[in-house]
Parts: sequence; structure tokens; C-alpha cells
Amino acid sequence: MAAATLLPIAFGIVAAFMIDDLGISRERFGLAVTVNLLAGAAFSLFAGRFTDKMGGRTSLVLVFLLASAGFVGSAVSPWFLLLLVASALGGLAQGLGNPATNKLIAGAVPAGRRGVITGVKQSGVQVGVFVGGLVLPWGAEGLGWRPTLAIAAAAIAAGAVFSALLPRPATAPGPPAPLTPALTRSMRRLALYGGLVGFGGATGFFLPLYVEETLGRSVQTGGRAVAVMGVTAVVARILWARIAERTHRFTPELAAIAGVAAVAALLLLAAEATGALLWVGAVLLGLSAQSWNSVGNLATMYEAGPQLAGHASGIVYVGFLGGLGIAPTIYGRTIDATGGYGLMWGLAIGAFLLALVVLAVWHPAKEAPTAAPASGAR
Repeated sequence: MAAATLLPIAFGIVAAFMIDDLGISRERFGLAVTVNLLAGAAFSLFAGRFTDKMGGRTSLVLVFLLASAGFVGSAVSPWFLLLLVASALGGLAQGLGNPATNKLIAGAVPAGRRGVITGVKQSGVQVGVFVGGLVLPWGAEGLGWRPTLAIAAAAIAAGAVFSALLPRPATAPGPPAPLTPALTRSMRRLALYGGLVGFGGATGFFLPLYVEETLGRSVQTGGRAVAVMGVTAVVARILWARIAERTHRFTPELAAIAGVAAVAALLLLAAEATGALLWVGAVLLGLSAQSWNSVGNLATMYEAGPQLAGHASGIVYVGFLGGLGIAPTIYGRTIDATGGYGLMWGLAIGAFLLALVVLAVWHPAKEAPTAAPASGAR
């Protein structure tokens, strides 16, 4: 999951270097992130069906190869247009990452034991944020942003080799059954919620620039703010999933996440006046918008079951990556037009509050079981 999602995070961390080197505006920088995420959104639905047909192991190998290709292409792109192509290529890994990993968990881990595993899996995204926030600024300043992305590509490619060595499933995957109308409706509502939280959470891509340009701090401080957000979300994703599975409900946790995210965005906006709020806001953003996926993925697996986990995940991630994807270009334009980040934070707060409204009409087809099966783990 770190490999699948790291490219746009890396763009955010080395944004100042990319903007200077390529001579692009903040709107164009936002477009580079948007292309990655929208490519993932467009690919998600196909990726979900592909995963159900081909199996999680084969899909995971492809995730690493696509992610590595996106980093290589970005590192060598001399022009902005080619950077967009590389960003879109890496976006295919975004679209395939969650269907592939959800398929693996749903088929190998029995109901009642998936919460922590899902949280650990989803924390991989934030491990990438944390490590990237600490290492990428150092690499960009010492080696240059292009060599730094090339080194990351090599490390990610090693994951494809490791995945290929995983044991094959006991039964070969076959053509999946179609989703029921009730399950489709539930997944679409969850996709809408995820899209709104993703829209607001996309502010994380601009957090380093906000720290540097508005708060007047260094590139290293911007990277540390991202790292703080990331390490908080590593813990939060595991805890949220564990709580959701133990209570056998998902809606209350998702509502709490959206509410805390709105508070986090408000505090980050206020950090312009009181700099210490930056760290409080970064922690709360990691606790909320950056962590919703663990509960969302767990809900998807329980509602869809092992046979349809890939397809259902694809529907949810069309929404999430769509919201996450359109936001950077909108935010970049508002920053260029207003000369500040206030409108960006305001739009994020509005998106989080709308996500709460969506939850008011979301009724899951199924909740988590009240007891874990005694056997079936592999």
C-alpha cells in the first residue's frame, strides 16, 4: 500500500523543487497529482473485477510494477506533459492497490480477525508518508529530486519480486458473481463518503507548501509535518479498524472520523495566526481523514465477502480516488488566484461536513459478525 500510494505524496514533499525545475505553477503541480489519482479512480472499477478474476497474488505483483514505473517516468521526465503521463501510469497502481490487498485479506483471514490485519495493511500508506516525509526532503536537497525518485523506484520494484514468491492460493480464482442491487447501493454510498473525505484529505498534498509559503518554515519542517501526520495515521488506522470490528458497526466510526477531520482543517487554517496549531492539526488530520480507509475497507470486505471483495473495493475507490484526485487542481487554482491557503482549508471543512450528511442516509447491507469463526485462517 505504501508503494501504490507514494507517488503523489512524494510529489507534495518535493513540490518546491519540481515547481522550480519544471517552471510550473501551483495549479499545474496540483494537476500532476490530480492526474495520478483520477487515473486510479478510472482504473479502480476494472481493477476490482480483474482482481476477483486473477487473484490477489498476481494483482499485487502488478501493483509494484506499475508503481515503480510511475516513479521512473517521473524521475526522467524533462517536460511537464511527460510528467503527467508518468503520473497517470503510477495512478494505475493506486487503482489496483486496495482491490488487490482486500482480496488477499478477505480470502485468507476469517471474519472476526480482519480488523487488525486491515489496519496494518492500511497503515502501509502512512508508513510511506512518514518515511517519505523524513527521507525525501533530505534526498531532494542532497541528491536532487530526480535521483531521489529513481532510488524510490528501485526499492519499490523489489516488492514485485517478493510478491511473486508468495504461495499460490489453494483454489484458483474464477469469474466472480455479480453484485446484488442492495450491495451496489451500499458501496456507492460509501464511495460518496470516501470521495468527500478524500477531497478534504487532499489538503495533505499541499501541507509542505503551506508550511513553507504561509508559515515561513523550512522544507525540512514541511517534511516533518507530513511525517507527524503519517505516523499518527499508522497507529490510528490499526486502532480504528480494531474498534470497528469489535463493536460490529462502521457508521459511528466513520462519523467520528469526518467530524475530527473538520476540526483538524480548522486548526490548520488557524495555524497561520498561531504556529503551534500546525502540529495539533497535523496529528488530528492523521487521526481522521488520513485514516478512514481502514474502517471503509473493513466495511467493504464484510459486506461483499471474499468472492466480491475486489469488485466492491473498486466501486468504493472510484469515489475516494475521484474526490482525492479533483481536489489538488482546485486547491492549486485557488492558491494561485487568492495568494493564500484560506479558501483551500474552507473547502476541506465543507467536504468533511457533507460526508457526515452522507452517513445519515447510509445503511450497510451487513455489519461485522458478532463472533469470529473458530477456524478458516490461512
